[in-house]
Amino acid sequence: MGKNRVPVEAIREAMIYFIKERNISVPVVLKTVDISRSRLYDYLQGNGKVSATTLVNLLVTIGVSFDELMLHVYMNHPELLDPAIKELGLDAHSHTMTPTEDTVYRTLSMYDETRDVRLLVNLVRAINSQVADEVEKYRLIEMVRPTIIKLLAAREFYTANDLLMFANIIRHEPYNAAKMVVKQMSDQAQRMAKLEGYGLMELDNFSSAEVRNVALLHFQLLIMALENKDGDTVKKTLMFLRDYRLPALSTYFSFVKKMAEVVELALDEKNEEAEQLWHRTLDAAQFMIDERFWPIYSFIARRSFEEFLVPVNSYKRHMTEQNQ
Repeated sequence: MGKNRVPVEAIREAMIYFIKERNISVPVVLKTVDISRSRLYDYLQGNGKVSATTLVNLLVTIGVSFDELMLHVYMNHPELLDPAIKELGLDAHSHTMTPTEDTVYRTLSMYDETRDVRLLVNLVRAINSQVADEVEKYRLIEMVRPTIIKLLAAREFYTANDLLMFANIIRHEPYNAAKMVVKQMSDQAQRMAKLEGYGLMELDNFSSAEVRNVALLHFQLLIMALENKDGDTVKKTLMFLRDYRLPALSTYFSFVKKMAEVVELALDEKNEEAEQLWHRTLDAAQFMIDERFWPIYSFIARRSFEEFLVPVNSYKRHMTEQNQ
């Protein structure tokens, strides 16, 4: 296959498909992309290349995201897909094997060679959803955590995968450090929300993953705030989950919002209502969600209602003592 994992011919083939499928005329392209007619025809006929800047502007003009372009490439050329995730048994939907220490070492070794963040994302997600023993789960996450923290420390812009990775290790982080990272990620999500009125397909494509991961991040922070008796962060996090808006809140975000509402009811001494909402939310999610996707829900809700309330009740006792 050569050095390029995706050959120029496959990209060109996808570009030609979308230009024809979207019925984009050459004059329209020439009006919005800095490319000559002859160079454009040469490219479309397989006789030349275009710069990265030109490729991006072509995509913007024909209304196709880079993810859509790559999906077309992979659907027509499945031989180009990287088999690493499947070979490691980390496929999020098939759950081919439970991660072990050997899985962690192999994945980290592959990451060192490729810098493919998908490896880390799928690894921590598989550990949290598939390893039943809590001690073993903690140990495996601790093996991965330093690599993820080092990676995130160098970020100025967080991807959806970055948010998902941190959400899966946040409970292992010192509380104040976790709060700082969540704030940075939340600020980015809020900046995204301000772009809503521009009809950006990039926002639509990104937001479903973004809001799901923002929800998980804040719910994890909420539990940590309860455990650390941080009343200010408890209030702010509950408010964020209640009021946050993006173009389309996912089913998962709605699920997390309901779980946060359970916490609010319990804090208000409405335990009976809280338990009823807990069971209704779980029943609704289990009815609607394909069992392959259930692990990302059970990551929050696998405990019993009584276990779920442990940090809430501990926080309430602390606040009562503080007010006496």
